[in-house]
Amino acid sequence: MSLTLDTKGNDDSTGIAYSDAECMFTQLKMTDAIKSRVEATRALDGRQTGDWGDFDASWGYHPDHGLDMVIEDQS
Repeated sequence: MSLTLDTKGNDDSTGIAYSDAECMFTQLKMTDAIKSRVEATRALDGRQTGDWGDFDASWGYHPDHGLDMVIEDQS
């Protein structure tokens, strides 16, 4: 099972608010370390990955397009 999150960016009228993504992070018990890495990701960093518990995540960020994240349940 996987979950795709796409947040709004500066030039993007579609997507969810970042605060909605944060609610999902809380529900999935994302670690503070992964949250910090997500929040520190820049467009130049490319695609990032992280895992916690039964979840693997990959994400990218661009200010114009927002956060794009896929979370996979590995259980």
